[in-house]
Amino acid sequence: MPFLQRNSVYRQVIFLSALLLGLLCPLSGQWIPLNPVRKVVKIPRGIVATQAAGALRIVFDTAQIAHVQYSPTGNFQRHKNYVVLPQHWTPVKWRLRQNRRAVILASARLSLILNRKSGSLMFAAPGHAPLYMDNARVMKPARIQGRTTWHVLDYAGIYGSTESLYGLGQHQAGVWDYHGESVKLTQGNTNIAIPMLVSSRGYGIFWNSSSPTWFNNRLTHAMYWRSLEGNVLDYYFFYGPRLHRVVADYRRLTGQAPLLGRWAYGLWQSKNRYNSQAELLHIAAKYRRLKIPVDNLVQDWFWWNNMGSFQFNAHYPHPAAMMRQLHRKHFHVMISVWPYFYPGSRVYDTMKKNGWLLASAIAPSYFKAGMSLYDPTSRAARHYYWDQIKQALFRRGFDAWWLDDDEPGSRTRTLLWHRRLAIGSGARYANLYPLMQVRGVYDGQRRTSRKRVFILSRSAFAGSQRYAAVAWSGDVLSDWLAFQRQIPAGLNYSISGLPYWTTDIGGFFMGHPDSPAYRKLFVRWFEYGVFCPILRVHGTRVPNHNELWSYGRAAQTILTKYDRLRYRLLPYIYSEAWRVTRHAGSLMRPLVMDFRHDAIARRTGNEFLFGPSLLVSPVTEPDVKQWTVYLPQARWYSFWTGKRRTGGHFIVTRTSLATEPVYVRAGAIVPLGPELQYASQKPENPIELRIYTGANGHFNLYNDNGITYAYEHGAHETIPIRWNQASRTLTIGARRGSYPGMLQKQIFHVVWVRPGHGVGEAVTRHPDQTIQYDGKPVSVREPLAAK
Repeated sequence: MPFLQRNSVYRQVIFLSALLLGLLCPLSGQWIPLNPVRKVVKIPRGIVATQAAGALRIVFDTAQIAHVQYSPTGNFQRHKNYVVLPQHWTPVKWRLRQNRRAVILASARLSLILNRKSGSLMFAAPGHAPLYMDNARVMKPARIQGRTTWHVLDYAGIYGSTESLYGLGQHQAGVWDYHGESVKLTQGNTNIAIPMLVSSRGYGIFWNSSSPTWFNNRLTHAMYWRSLEGNVLDYYFFYGPRLHRVVADYRRLTGQAPLLGRWAYGLWQSKNRYNSQAELLHIAAKYRRLKIPVDNLVQDWFWWNNMGSFQFNAHYPHPAAMMRQLHRKHFHVMISVWPYFYPGSRVYDTMKKNGWLLASAIAPSYFKAGMSLYDPTSRAARHYYWDQIKQALFRRGFDAWWLDDDEPGSRTRTLLWHRRLAIGSGARYANLYPLMQVRGVYDGQRRTSRKRVFILSRSAFAGSQRYAAVAWSGDVLSDWLAFQRQIPAGLNYSISGLPYWTTDIGGFFMGHPDSPAYRKLFVRWFEYGVFCPILRVHGTRVPNHNELWSYGRAAQTILTKYDRLRYRLLPYIYSEAWRVTRHAGSLMRPLVMDFRHDAIARRTGNEFLFGPSLLVSPVTEPDVKQWTVYLPQARWYSFWTGKRRTGGHFIVTRTSLATEPVYVRAGAIVPLGPELQYASQKPENPIELRIYTGANGHFNLYNDNGITYAYEHGAHETIPIRWNQASRTLTIGARRGSYPGMLQKQIFHVVWVRPGHGVGEAVTRHPDQTIQYDGKPVSVREPLAAK
């Protein structure tokens, strides 16, 4: 911006005023042209406004969801949308008012004010409190792949310097609040592009484009979105103001997350890599012999004879027999499947003949040259791909699918922008690749079996949650800085609307199990992982051992303690997983989701809530004896000691390598099950109910068969549990629903938590009361001794 280089206060005042009015691009310094409104036509649920250039379409999908589209040609013809699901919106009550200066659309929850002179569009809360300003929508003609199309830009403004911005998927820069930041929304190892922005002021924006996109808020009161290609500028605006509501509305638009198998919430044992059938069987037997709880083993890459052949090499002589043995030991097994195919196999020939391969010689460098990437945007290719998995793996008993490198690959990523996919231009659809990849496998298994799908995917896109996809943070380093960065990365992913996420516990590159320093890192990372939606150890180790006994006896004791805690928490975790599915909840919740009006909570990206009750503050530095924790405004209990603390400030707590700071909110009801070696070992009976007094509380205990999709047809039970602080009464309400194999009678050991009583991972030896529950309501008062 040359004029800023001159020492002129006058020019700088003009510049800043233009920025505030949205007339100047904050980064290029170019003037944004006014785009006056010429004509307004009312349509069902909204308007179409003809502007000097193009047309703007605004509709209310609900009272708090507005859909905005801008077309340079005025053509709003519907195109196939692979992210937003078809909706049947109910009629919305809204009003249209116009004057010579503005067009105002108002529902009971949200107002939109279109400036006739400039074409800017302001979003306002009830009472016209401004939230967000869409200053100008710009479509620049472009030639891409020999076609005439448009680059898509949107210049916007936000109000106030204290607003925080979250979401946008998962990125590894260690940033929690994107106010003042810029983000490249393209798929890549360790970076997941989700164009969903959430504001601490109670709104969210879903930028409805699968094209490579750039978000920029470097000049903190102004921002822009820029996508490589599109026919229409398209976004949804959600107003909560509760951020849980914003996430729920995003899921309503893009799909709900199905329940994973109960086993999926247990421990996943993995490394780079198990080299044979014999090694897998040995590891399984040793876990059971040592009585370390685990449900899942993972077979990473190079099990194949030839990439893409779906044939096992000689180190796996009898995969079906291996799976029968592992199932008898109550293990589930996930196997790595890649999207690359090497010449010389029947599968490669079939894919090439049908035009389902995108390019050759673009595979990652650790594979042979000449491999090709398959195109999952082709429906026929997806069907064929699943059929290979079904014949070679699913019918042999494998339980879950690790769809690795589905960004796909850094060198492939930009190449896709210049390719034609089955559904159209790669420049328009490149970010869709991981969504279409998981869709093919999910849809294929749902057609084949009633067994619940589990997919681990190195990348994701908006809507991936509806296909039982769990993302992980990619191939991160094995050091303390990488560990620190996982926490804001996971929280931003979760608030983007996708509930299932995990990491390579210990990092992928490059851990040394015999190193005392690395052992400390692994233990701390595992303690954090216990409170992630999915608990999974993985990575490259030297020597190549990554089981919980690989880190020395002292570490094994701590790791096993936390692993047992995870399994005791399964009733809590599985019930919250049901809330994810049924009510669009979130297992991993940044503090801002529950404490939006707390300025410190808004800025806190290094601790989080696990479900509604447990506050976790991971220790991400070595050799510390004290750790600073922020407790939001509420009353809290130490999970480990039962000591009560008042929130609204920072506290300094003692910590050791064996102690992760975990606090429980007053009013919480936390169900813990019996000690288990695997999730389905025995019915969850008895249940220890820990009651944290100091506020009213409730919890809905959920259960089903844990294996199939029968819950979608009503085969499940919920038990409502309430704590009334005023009357000091616990009420277990009438059971709702049933399913085959359900426990008819449940024992509840009730524990009113206090210092030294009902604490830690161990079963409480002397509960305060025992309830024999038969499905009918029952109430008990807190004993005097527990107060």
